[in-house]
Amino acid sequence: MKVDRNIRFAGIVNEKGEVIEGGFQQGIKPLLSERMEQEMYVQSLVNVITLREMNDRLGALKYSLSEHEKVILLTFPLEKGILCISASQKANALKIRDKVAAIIKDPSKRSQKKV
Repeated sequence: MKVDRNIRFAGIVNEKGEVIEGGFQQGIKPLLSERMEQEMYVQSLVNVITLREMNDRLGALKYSLSEHEKVILLTFPLEKGILCISASQKANALKIRDKVAAIIKDPSKRSQKKV
């Protein structure tokens, strides 16, 4: 994927918790079952909704980062839904964050780069 070759998955999850765009990079095997993946997307969505309820006190949520032994997970709130990214441990999460945030902020960059 163009933002970083260590990205395993990038997908837009709608307000129902369904991946509506994106998927795994070619040749990447999911670490979770399909059911567990779906649960993770729904939980990520719930986390973003919960954190948004605190925007008036904490400021707007920019992203969420979880580091696991095997993968790094980044979640970005969108106007409707979220962008979920999974990357290998080799990835530089902050570089991915910065590149993705720039693409989200400037819509003209969306057509030029794929995550």
